[in-house]
Amino acid sequence: MMKNLTIVLSVLFGIIGFASCEKVLDVNLPEGVNGIVFEGNIENGMFPYVIISRSSNYFDPIETAADAILNSLVEADSVFIEFDGNRVELPKICLLDLTEEQQELALELLGFESFPPGLDLCINANLTMVGELGKTYTMKAYVEGELYTATTTIGNQVAFDSIWYKDELPLDSNGSIWVSLSDPIQTTDYYYVWTENLTQNRGMRPIDGGPSFGDRLFAGETISFSIYQGSNLASDNGTGEEYWWFREGDTVVVKLGTIDQGVYEFWESVDAASNLNPFSSPTPVFSNFDNGGRGVWAGYATTLDTFVCVKYE
Repeated sequence: MMKNLTIVLSVLFGIIGFASCEKVLDVNLPEGVNGIVFEGNIENGMFPYVIISRSSNYFDPIETAADAILNSLVEADSVFIEFDGNRVELPKICLLDLTEEQQELALELLGFESFPPGLDLCINANLTMVGELGKTYTMKAYVEGELYTATTTIGNQVAFDSIWYKDELPLDSNGSIWVSLSDPIQTTDYYYVWTENLTQNRGMRPIDGGPSFGDRLFAGETISFSIYQGSNLASDNGTGEEYWWFREGDTVVVKLGTIDQGVYEFWESVDAASNLNPFSSPTPVFSNFDNGGRGVWAGYATTLDTFVCVKYE
């Protein structure tokens, strides 16, 4: 009994001793870089839009995701697109000024299912213009007295050869969608993939696990790979592993886009940076903007396939 008591007391004194040696560390966290950030998009058959915001410190407190977005938005002096000798303005447009149908389309493009009542979101967009295949678009924005410029191209469409459903988890009828892709010969190509689950009422989202990829390892070949449902931190609240799988019977829209090298490098760097924690070594995020602008002006040449998840023996 005495031996056991001695061991317990030794452990307790050891813990007290270690505790008395602890130091209180006062860490000065670095200030975030104050910069203008762009998220611009132009796609064949869809209107172009640009969201302009100001970068903030990672450790700055926020109330909600919607508040963080609204508080970071920056109003541009002017935004316009140049192509084929034309100049088209992208005026400031606010959600509350749009029709209900236009609001739904704008929210879907921006990645929101809905926006909190009473709050308005303003972007630069032109609802009368649509992107065209094979054209190069230069976006110019005057923000706080500075000119920011970026160029992107809507290239050639590439469609999946075939799409099928594979029941990966037979016990609960969850699985993944598989696709076959024939990469064009003699060109360097980059891709981006989204899905929209009509049955589960989940909007168009970039697929989970890296939606962008290049053909460096399979140039000119035909490959098959699986895709999983993506998510959007702004509006999705699903949890659990099953959230990323499709279910047998789901009706899913699969969208494949070709992108240029600058857009690919941006999304690859974003993916690499988002997989780090705030205490890891910093990973630079590429931008196709000049003059210190951050973010991306992205062109997409897209194709759509609507598919029902049915298991074939």
